[in-house]
Amino acid sequence: TLVVGNAELRVPSPIYSTLLRVAGFVDAGSVWERGGGSGSGPALRVTPGVGLRFVTPLGPARLDIAYNGYPVQPGRLYLIHMTGNVELLQSSYQPPKRKSPWVLQLGIGQAF
Repeated sequence: TLVVGNAELRVPSPIYSTLLRVAGFVDAGSVWERGGGSGSGPALRVTPGVGLRFVTPLGPARLDIAYNGYPVQPGRLYLIHMTGNVELLQSSYQPPKRKSPWVLQLGIGQAF
């Protein structure tokens, strides 16, 4: 099951206000498997960030930095074959630990 929420506030930049916006945002959500027994319910995660929004000839662009201090969670690892078959590879896969809680992202187009 997936639950996601996003909120963003954009304001004109003090410089180049027609081409540049400053944004503050917060993302919140949870993913969990129903019927997993005790302790497998939703654990809401909230991650804040700030960013810049640019007007470009290709359309809107965004540069964001966000903070995610939560540890990487183990879970099932699946392989989806070209035929569409799904194969369980590991029942308790532990992804590599993040090097930093800060995440930098560049995007083209509107996020939502």
